[in-house]
Amino acid sequence: MNAPRADVWQTGNVNRRLPIYFPSISSVKTNLAPVDYARVLNRVSAGRQYLVSAYDVIRGGQESQDALVNELHTSKNSDTLVLMDSGNYESFWMAPPSPWTPEEFHEALHVVKPIMAFGFDNQEPPTEIAEYLRQLNTQQEADRIVVEETTIVPIVHGPPAMLTQLCPVLARDQHISAIAVPERVLGSGILERTKAVRSIREALDRIDRYVVLHLLGTGNPISLALYANAGADSFDGLEWCQTVVDHETALLHHFSQGDFFRFQTRWGSIDIAYLPRVLAHNLEFYGDWMARLGDAISENAGNAFFRHNFPERIYVQCAAAFGWEAN
Repeated sequence: MNAPRADVWQTGNVNRRLPIYFPSISSVKTNLAPVDYARVLNRVSAGRQYLVSAYDVIRGGQESQDALVNELHTSKNSDTLVLMDSGNYESFWMAPPSPWTPEEFHEALHVVKPIMAFGFDNQEPPTEIAEYLRQLNTQQEADRIVVEETTIVPIVHGPPAMLTQLCPVLARDQHISAIAVPERVLGSGILERTKAVRSIREALDRIDRYVVLHLLGTGNPISLALYANAGADSFDGLEWCQTVVDHETALLHHFSQGDFFRFQTRWGSIDIAYLPRVLAHNLEFYGDWMARLGDAISENAGNAFFRHNFPERIYVQCAAAFGWEAN
């Protein structure tokens, strides 16, 4: 019998309601340095959660590392859940002269000692499932002995059919409570990706306990809602610091257009600089969106949530694709 869907993610003595969104901070494709984003998060959303890259902790230079680690420790002391990424995303885009290594990732684990971290991932894994599973098990065991108090969540790459096979086997082998896959590998379009999430969830649900499914690189509000309804539980993305969200439509716009939506929150009336004002505006949206989405899922009222919150053209296409009943 399948375990019921979890509404809380518990790791160690930390509990967070599901579904959950981790605002990501990164040195790649962003306006500020990682430490500056951490400072905003510590002031605007202390006690919540965010994701930081191990690469930015280690490869940013000593002065930058010290400042960032200080902010991360401030976060932990305020009961903010800091989730550390493997660093391979930043390494890919930075194209450093020397490759990013598991040893550097482990150094970041030692320095930060996060409550949770994604495991070091192979972004070009073997196509043979048995060999890839062997590699995943070996890496998971190497990562989780580095810092005893850090929960390691493995990242699995590959096409949806492979993920559907690998994820439940790895979850059983390693007795893990959560597993992560990149959104980008799930298909070309949102409808295809949503169906892939449903397939992975159904595969995970065949084991004897609930396993949290995290999607990497997912921060669009419409996508968050569709994937959560399909069975994903946790997400991280850079949209909160790359775009501005219209609270009325849940649609994203260019970051420079924040003036058009300024007075949708109390932050618009506060005399602060443009960048932190828009970031706070976005963070308030995501907190509210995920809370209301969680209520809808727990009450089995996803369709009503979509009908009320999605633009009409989007709702109609989703209803047709997923067989939602009209209401």
